[in-house]
Amino acid sequence: MTTIEPFLRSDRALRRGKRLAIVHGGTYYHLQTMKDPAVLAYQPDFLYLPELEDGDLDEYDTVIVGERLHPELVAKNAAQFRSVPERGATIVALGESGAHNWLPGVKWEQRPTNFWWWLTKEDPMIRTRSHDHESWQYLTSKSVIWHHHGIYNTDADVVPLLVSEEPDAEGNSHDAGMMLYEDTVTTPGRIIATTLDPMYHHGSNFMPGATRFLYALLRWVDNT
Repeated sequence: MTTIEPFLRSDRALRRGKRLAIVHGGTYYHLQTMKDPAVLAYQPDFLYLPELEDGDLDEYDTVIVGERLHPELVAKNAAQFRSVPERGATIVALGESGAHNWLPGVKWEQRPTNFWWWLTKEDPMIRTRSHDHESWQYLTSKSVIWHHHGIYNTDADVVPLLVSEEPDAEGNSHDAGMMLYEDTVTTPGRIIATTLDPMYHHGSNFMPGATRFLYALLRWVDNT
């Protein structure tokens, strides 16, 4: 089991009893993100997915599952990922890691990715929602509106935070699905799921909005 502890946990962190784990695949963008002082400030334990064993996530209050992980390894650990919110803790599912295969009652639909809408002046049809939600104390439109790779849908009464607004068969705009949501109803804990891939873009030094989102996400889960 590979764990990176960059420095001793602060007295504040120890008093709060909060522990953060980030599950990664050892790819360059994960490794670059893991070296960022702004990430290290939250004193996470970095857990290497190929070496993850049963029970390794049991002690953490918050687990972030990084994006673009090996699908077979994600499937192998699906039950362990599900167990995090089932015991009352928080799990965050990032990007394209097949989270719909282990998150309860979630369906995924792929969408084409437009990397350059801000240059071509197209409307990305990405909309923020639930503006009275606590997450918007940390998130901003610039931190969430860049691009995405698909949408989630679920019948559960989750809180949509970022959606894709698309025309229906009659040409009327409607919320087709979510790119970011919080679920506190299907388990005793909390699920935050997004189709955004901030670690990939942050670690690749590509897309400033992704860096803003990553930092804001860490502040949000750390404070709540």
